[in-house]
Amino acid sequence: MKPNAPFEPTDLVYELADLELMLDTIRNVLVEDVDYRLPDGTRNTPLDRVTSLINIAHFHVAHLAKGIEHFDIPGTYVRMKEAG
Repeated sequence: MKPNAPFEPTDLVYELADLELMLDTIRNVLVEDVDYRLPDGTRNTPLDRVTSLINIAHFHVAHLAKGIEHFDIPGTYVRMKEAG
């Protein structure tokens, strides 16, 4: 979707679904593939913080995506006519 381009509610459904998938992929990589230990054996605190922020973002985007699924039912959304 381009900035300032008009969109239908179904567009938002798909944009949020894509964002959820992207955040889910990042979260999986951070959880499954990343070693949080620094060379000295201590925990990488900044990386922990980033992972926590990704988890929070994923949770909220998934919640939003689920909450607007009803806009994706063909024929249920009727765009109002422009005023004027």
